[in-house]
Amino acid sequence: MTDDFLPPRDTPPPANDASTPRMPFGQLRRYAVRRLFGTYNHDIPLDELEPTILTGANGTGKSTILRSISWISKGDWVSLSRLEFDQIRLDFEGAQLTVGRSRGGSLTVRLDRPTVKPKVWEYSSPPEALFQLQLPHDESEWLFELDLDSREQSKWAHQKERVYRYLAHQEEKTPAWVSRVTDSFPTLLVSDQRLAPERQTRPKKRGSGDTVEVVTAIEAAVSHINNEVQRFKSLYGTASQNLDRDFPRRVFSAISSQRAYESRSNITQRFAAVQDLRASLAATGLIDADEVDESIADLPLENPDSLALISTYLSDTQQKLSTFEPLRRRLEPFMAFLRRHYRDKKVSIDAQQGFRIYSSRTGEDINPVHLSSGEQQMFILSHKLLFESSRGTLVMIDEPELSLHVLWQSTFIDDLVEISEVSGTYFMLATHSPALIAGRTDLRRSLDG
Repeated sequence: MTDDFLPPRDTPPPANDASTPRMPFGQLRRYAVRRLFGTYNHDIPLDELEPTILTGANGTGKSTILRSISWISKGDWVSLSRLEFDQIRLDFEGAQLTVGRSRGGSLTVRLDRPTVKPKVWEYSSPPEALFQLQLPHDESEWLFELDLDSREQSKWAHQKERVYRYLAHQEEKTPAWVSRVTDSFPTLLVSDQRLAPERQTRPKKRGSGDTVEVVTAIEAAVSHINNEVQRFKSLYGTASQNLDRDFPRRVFSAISSQRAYESRSNITQRFAAVQDLRASLAATGLIDADEVDESIADLPLENPDSLALISTYLSDTQQKLSTFEPLRRRLEPFMAFLRRHYRDKKVSIDAQQGFRIYSSRTGEDINPVHLSSGEQQMFILSHKLLFESSRGTLVMIDEPELSLHVLWQSTFIDDLVEISEVSGTYFMLATHSPALIAGRTDLRRSLDG
């Protein structure tokens, strides 16, 4: 097997386009594709406030449209080049990105922005000989598989090295403005394989290096939540130590400053706000519930020195508790979502066990892998939406109805709208389920023509 089509290892990279600013494109407003699979023309306006729902017969391109958007966002031009189409156009609030094909079959990427000269880049499609081992359509899935043991390990290793060399060379040739598409247009694709096992890497208990283990998708999600809880508790502990270290000095400073004259009513309002925050964190399981019962009614609030001390204490407490805020904003709606949909089950954060699911009738713990497939789908999906996506992300969900009870499907759109308000994401769905649409024909975009 020759590597004649691969570039030499010492090919110099082009000059970097450092003058291109890193600016977000804004929300995707329209997707248009011409001659998808050599047949279909689709023009899809996206809803600005609610999920956009793609429907249509099998083979009309629902899932492919989601994948193509994901490939463009992630700069996976290899996968996109293997898709049959003439042109894809993405219209954003502040930009237009067009991907077409030249006569030679290469991809031509064009970025148009107001008041800025258009930028154009041509991507040469990789030769099919590079993929002669019958790789899956999605190269990212194939690269994942390469890390597993194989009877033809040496053959896979050689092919893997060839592909990595090719992709590395393509990345070197890619101008900066193309490389920044991911920053400007974040996406998250939740596919119909979301219950598939995941691989985790953790340090070995003994010796050096890492241990790779395969776990169920829900175990991986629970592990991620537990790790986040422990990480933020550690941040809380560090903040507490730093503030407690010089607390007396700051109290004396407050007594000698205007803060000593803070009104009793203002102190009472601040204390109530701190208690509300404590109650919210305790309900989520991030702090102990017994921290909420504190009261200042019996303290000498007429004394200016006492008010200064309490004011400093409240400021410190607010600062300590604020370390949990990024996690609380996601964990609180996540648990509320599960509590609303799980019947005869409760969820909580336990100081010893971490995330806990248990029977509301017997109190017995329920292993997450023993939940029904529908309950696992709800868990994993809400985890992805709230923990794996940043603000401004277009979340695309392929067949969200999989394993979901028809009653859950009927409330799914409302659930997404609620999550969107918390996470700052927006949604595009591909579905066959009439129950999921639930009469929302205004959000439906049919690909049947």
